[in-house]
Parts: sequence; structure tokens; C-alpha cells
Amino acid sequence: YKGKTETYYHQVPSSTTAVALYACNNKRVTSNLLQEAGVVVPKGYRVKQSASDEYKRSVYDGLQKPLVVKPSDGSQGDNITINISDYKTYSQAIETAFAFGGKRSTTIIVEEMFPGEEYRILATPEKVIGVLNRRPASVLGNGVDSIKKLIKYKNTYTVVSQIKNITTSHQKIRMDQKMKKKLAEQGLTFDSVPAEGERIFLRNVSNISQGGDAIDFTDSVHPSVNEIALKAIQAIPGLSFAGIDFLTTDITKPQTKDTYVIIEINASPGFDIHDVPYEGKNRHAAREFLFMMFPE
Repeated sequence: YKGKTETYYHQVPSSTTAVALYACNNKRVTSNLLQEAGVVVPKGYRVKQSASDEYKRSVYDGLQKPLVVKPSDGSQGDNITINISDYKTYSQAIETAFAFGGKRSTTIIVEEMFPGEEYRILATPEKVIGVLNRRPASVLGNGVDSIKKLIKYKNTYTVVSQIKNITTSHQKIRMDQKMKKKLAEQGLTFDSVPAEGERIFLRNVSNISQGGDAIDFTDSVHPSVNEIALKAIQAIPGLSFAGIDFLTTDITKPQTKDTYVIIEINASPGFDIHDVPYEGKNRHAAREFLFMMFPE
């Protein structure tokens, strides 16, 4: 632009440093930096692949249930297990998390699960661009059609299929064994017929890449949410653009140390979901990204 050249990789601008990328790619480092800045994060521990059974047990015993187990460098909800309340599930979850990166994944994170709604906050160190509620994959009953038919309808005829023509972030709902298990926990199958207006959740994770819905909340958040988000991104040295995963009991009220946690910061956040949400306003995140590189 006017003789000036800027580069970016995926959603990482050249102004983001290698140190910032390293910090965000290692969830334990992120957590330590946030705690130093006075931002609330879940209580948790790092577990190495070489850890003894005694250590794994001590981690389990030392945390309040339910638990979350996840790869230390994972993304898009892959190989994460949530809502763990028994040791057998915990042991299986550890194996699942270590399997994420094969030999490359040498550490995982075990932490306490926070009972709140999940939001993705897109921000620069100077401003919050957009806030989305990430609703797990779900269908809304009409009292007539089965869950299987409702999934097919949502994938084919609703706004999800229209969004798919514009952005690849909103993935269609895939029926698989994990979904079958999630339904079974609710006493349902793919052939069950939900009542009219009844929302059936199909996955535990809220990732848009796994069929979730992005719902814009930017105009509804309490100002304290934006303050915490800016403090969080500023806590990571050299981070100029980020997606902050924020859990809260109520995003419209003042936040206290007991009502929210930040579970992750993504240095390469997908921002098309802010421009084309499932519900709500276009926040023009792509424009913000360009203006960040070319403020003039």
C-alpha cells in the first residue's frame, strides 16, 4: 500500500513476534503469563508423557471435579475431554490427549472445569473487535422430525449452508460415534423426535469447526469483559492480534475473580466467523486486520 509491504501468515500479522507465537502455542506458558497479569485462569497442572502413575493420580486428587484434559498445543477442540468426574475416564482422556500429536505431543494439561458459557473475543492490544458466543452443535426440535433429519435439514437448508459458500469456518454437523454417545447420555438416539422448541446439544465442545454456532454478543457484554480481554492480550509479549477463549457465568454483568476464567489465547484466530456469524452483526474483522497492518 503506497510502497509499503506487510506480510501475514494465516491470521498472524508480521507485527506478532515469535515469542508471542511460542507463548500462545504452549497453554502452560499462556496460563503463567496471564496469572502474572492478574487474569483468572483455571487451576491446573502440566503432565508429561513420562509422568508416573502416582503423579497422574496426585494431579487427579488435587483438583476439584469435573476436570478437563487437553493437549498443551492443540486446537479446534481436537482430543479434548471435558466433564471428567471419575478416574477411569480421566485415564482414558490422558491417552486421548497424548495421541493428538503422536510422539510430538509430550505434555498435556489437566485443569478444573469452569461452569460457564464460552465466548471468543477477537482483539488487538488497543481494542476489542468482536465477541461471539460459541454454542455447541445443536438442533432445534419441531415435534415432527427425528434428530437425524433435523441435522440434515440444518446442514442443507439453513444459514449454515449459506455461510458455507462464504467461509469454511462454519463446518456442517458430522454424525459420528462421539455424537451417538452424547445423545445416549441424554437418553436419545438419532431417531428420537425432540419436542417443538426443544434444543438438543450434539457435542460437548463448542468449536465452530465441529458444527457449533457463532452468535454475536459484542453489543451485550459488560465493559469489564473488554477490560479483562485487553489486559490478557497485553500480557503476552509481542502479541498484536488474538482470539481469547473466555468462560463466564454471565457476560452482561461485572466480572469478578469468581465469575470468569480465560482458558486459552489463540495467536492465529479465525476471524471470518465475526464477519459472517450464525446470528448477529458483521463486525468487519477482515477490515480491522488490514487497518492494523496499514493504519495510515
